[in-house]
Amino acid sequence: MADYLFVPQSVLDKWSEQGRIQVDGNVLTILGEGKNFALTSAVRFMKMEAGDDTAGLLQKVKTTDALKQMGAEHYMESVILGENAYQVQQGFLADANALRRAAAASQAAAAKAAAAGVPKPAANAAPAAQAGAKPQEEKNAGEQDMLAQFLLDNLQ
Repeated sequence: MADYLFVPQSVLDKWSEQGRIQVDGNVLTILGEGKNFALTSAVRFMKMEAGDDTAGLLQKVKTTDALKQMGAEHYMESVILGENAYQVQQGFLADANALRRAAAASQAAAAKAAAAGVPKPAANAAPAAQAGAKPQEEKNAGEQDMLAQFLLDNLQ
């Protein structure tokens, strides 16, 4: 499984209220960009409510499908696994590799621009495609980078 970034439901709600995004089912649309991204429902294990963390879940993120496979019961802000009860934070997973690429590209572009005295490029500019990449891979990488840049710019 690839690396993912956990985005809390409360953050998505805030962005939606501000008119930055629209969420319909499991599709996140960045308004103004017209780009859509699939989200995976997940929870982050915050603290123990009862029992011991014998499963080692504290501060981990699990998809709701993974919870079902584990035999855990999930309701609102709680997960019960066997005799143990956890408080969880609801949210979604997004690809963290795209976030890292966008952050690295932004830092590299800023450093290069500062050294050359060139104005800073637009925040949503996509990094150059890697040589030899297939067209569909380039499109997917560009969309992932754009989502990552949006998260970098708006995650508070």
